[in-house]
Amino acid sequence: MTEERTVSPEQLKRMKVLIVDPNAFMRGVVADSLRRLTVTNIQAAASAVEAFQIGRTFKPDLVFVDWDAGRMSGLEFTREIRRNTTGLHRETPIILLAGVIDHDQLMSARQTGINEFLLKPVSAQGVLSRIEEVVLRPRKFIDSRNYVGPCRRRKEDPAYAGPWRRLTDEPPQNARSEQSKENAFKLRAIIENLTAYADRTQTDRGAGIRGMYRMLQQNADEVARLGDDTIVRVWNSALRYIEGVGMTDTYDIDVVKYHFQTIAIILDMPEEAFIHRTSVANELDRLVNKKIHSAHEKKGDVA
Repeated sequence: MTEERTVSPEQLKRMKVLIVDPNAFMRGVVADSLRRLTVTNIQAAASAVEAFQIGRTFKPDLVFVDWDAGRMSGLEFTREIRRNTTGLHRETPIILLAGVIDHDQLMSARQTGINEFLLKPVSAQGVLSRIEEVVLRPRKFIDSRNYVGPCRRRKEDPAYAGPWRRLTDEPPQNARSEQSKENAFKLRAIIENLTAYADRTQTDRGAGIRGMYRMLQQNADEVARLGDDTIVRVWNSALRYIEGVGMTDTYDIDVVKYHFQTIAIILDMPEEAFIHRTSVANELDRLVNKKIHSAHEKKGDVA
């Protein structure tokens, strides 16, 4: 019998998913990715405590939890589920969301009983790849004195042809062949300044937005010279968002900061991760289109 290579639409429609993240914007991003995959039975929680309350009746088939799940971390949340103290089934697959993670954090997460990792920024393609891992290639659940959770040994899949399947994968040697380390360093410095302007909008909205817009425009040619089409797309998406929404009441600081975080992460993605890079850019385009449309509707520009 041939092994299934993807989850069927019927399986996705039947799936119940719980999202745990203190950031409402990120909960929405993950939920939107799930809906694009035809997953509609979704519940979201702003904290681990709220998630436990929802989970007792919702009984999710899968949980996405952020590394920082509020007062209780994503790891503590997972540990409680594996201890069978929460009302959720202790073998419920758990996917950890993280912006960055180092080796020590990775080892701690594995020891806690996480099933899979998903780096932000997320995309529908990235979400689907993790769902496939837990649904089509589930690992034996271990219940021992020292560890409770999915088996930490992974079987290699020689037929897998996708890029950077897991957070632990090392980028290939030519991951940055189209841009020098010096250019990447310069771009990171620009991203830090843009993020500072974004944060400034919380106290001086007009000055912060004007500063961001000016810097995005002034550095557009520099970004184009990097030769990375995906970064250019994300950069232009940030510009388009500020042009379309910046001075309206619907302006959302999390949207612009998500663009900047995305560029920083794409800098570390190998060229071979073309599908994931493109998916992330597509998701941001959809998000910006949705936000601009909502802003125009609020102003009465759209009938």
